[in-house]
Amino acid sequence: MRTTKSRSYDDGCATAHALDLIGERWALLVVRELLFGPKRFTDLRTDLRGISPNVLTQRLETLEETGIVRRRKLPPPAASWIYELTEWGSELEDTIVTLGKWAARSPFLEQGLPISRAGLLLAMRAMYTPCDNGSFCVCLDMPDGTAVVSGTPEGLDIRFGDEALMSAQAILSGTSSVLDSILFGGVSIDAAVKSGDARISGDMPAVDRLLQAFPMPQAAPDMAP
Repeated sequence: MRTTKSRSYDDGCATAHALDLIGERWALLVVRELLFGPKRFTDLRTDLRGISPNVLTQRLETLEETGIVRRRKLPPPAASWIYELTEWGSELEDTIVTLGKWAARSPFLEQGLPISRAGLLLAMRAMYTPCDNGSFCVCLDMPDGTAVVSGTPEGLDIRFGDEALMSAQAILSGTSSVLDSILFGGVSIDAAVKSGDARISGDMPAVDRLLQAFPMPQAAPDMAP
């Protein structure tokens, strides 16, 4: 495994070495997008709205060099090149979730910005707080894919596929950004449904339990003068 020497902190601390590996702008967000499965280059461009093709290419090349990401070609008829995390790269999930939970307390966190499906699901993992009024199993139906989210006193489980969908008590539909605004941005689900941005079918009490399971933490003090 090697890193580009000019980007190194030349510091013996493992934290400094971690920043050598994933500290470049966009690198950790590329990892975030791959945590729920492989993606094509074009998929990554779609989900990382502000990244240029050249920068994405550079980040993927560096992440490959350092053993965090690998590239492989799907067999026919797809025959597409995809990027996926290595087993070691997948271990960054806990780090990303912890960073998200920490940053949620920032007094400067801006609400209402676009968010990808992976970003939303990882935010849910970070902020999940078991409810006293029972568990839930709700399908989040987004344009770029569905995810079945189950909350219990033991934790939050996120699954994909038709088998997972069969266990869902309800379906909550909308873009990942709309669902993020409902879960974390203070937008009421009634207002989102009334405007047509969101749709609900199935067991409404299960959806209510879902909505109660992700309270935002108290913001850290703003020490700005």
